[in-house]
Amino acid sequence: MQRQNLLFCVAGVLLLAAVVFYGWRWLSTPSKPSAEKLGGAALSGAPDERQEAALMLIALGDPAVPLMRRVLRQSEAPEVRAAMIQGLIGQYDYASMPAILDALDDESPLVRMRAAPAVLNLLCSGVSYSSDDPPEKRREAVKACRQRWETMLKMPRMKAKLAGVQSPD
Repeated sequence: MQRQNLLFCVAGVLLLAAVVFYGWRWLSTPSKPSAEKLGGAALSGAPDERQEAALMLIALGDPAVPLMRRVLRQSEAPEVRAAMIQGLIGQYDYASMPAILDALDDESPLVRMRAAPAVLNLLCSGVSYSSDDPPEKRREAVKACRQRWETMLKMPRMKAKLAGVQSPD
């Protein structure tokens, strides 16, 4: 009987230790910032925080897509816009295609460089586009891509895919 009481006592102490240990770890784990906080930091945080916030926003995946669209359209930081393009294309977000097509004409070579493979892979295979091309040549390629996009929008499968998707603005 004494041995059984001792075993219960030891088991109770071990259980209590485990509860304290894991409870402490759970309470001390920093909470992840919300998508809204990350989007705000990507848009208006300190310059060194913007890209990190953008990458953390992308890591949230599909639930953060509407916010990624907004950050792409509103960010003044080329690194953030480029990251948002990567994130949106990683989610195969065709609803962002108008903004990504606009990015082909972005002032930043980095943004153009990220937008080009995204558009070419998803929309315009066979179109010759380089982010370093002169503006005139880029304009012709972008026009061809926009025409393909307009054609795709008329297809029933694309209409169904985009049905119910909120406006990217």
